[in-house]
Amino acid sequence: MNQRPDLFGCALAHVGVMDMLRFHKFTIGRAWTCDFGCSEKEKEFHWLIKYSPLHNVRRPWEKAGGAGRQYPPTMLLTADHDDRVLPSHTLKFLATMQHVLRAGAEGSPQTNPIIARIERKSGHGCGRSTQKIIDEAADRYAFAAKMMGVSWMD
Repeated sequence: MNQRPDLFGCALAHVGVMDMLRFHKFTIGRAWTCDFGCSEKEKEFHWLIKYSPLHNVRRPWEKAGGAGRQYPPTMLLTADHDDRVLPSHTLKFLATMQHVLRAGAEGSPQTNPIIARIERKSGHGCGRSTQKIIDEAADRYAFAAKMMGVSWMD
């Protein structure tokens, strides 16, 4: 989505690890360094900074030939008691996108919504009630359908 936002009609990011430079400093993140690398090692830092979602939010309209481009409608999903992928990943990414893109500000080309859905009293996914699972799925599908102009057939 950061590299080619023009390729997406809609984006849904569900409990994403967005800060690839600091993920290892919180809860179980240290265990993921064998998968992702560790920003405290110089060589690995240079890999991570290139694809860390948090550190690569750009204004697509400022790129050559990017006039009129913007990020797709985006829904970021997290849970307030997630101890695997902390909600701070989603919240920092949302704040960064809103700041960099000036989403909603007068004169900003970014008119597509960028929103977060934060599940309350929930963790990483285990132990959620059937109703919470259904509600989240309905919100995801409704957002995607609305943003992409999907028409329903009976």
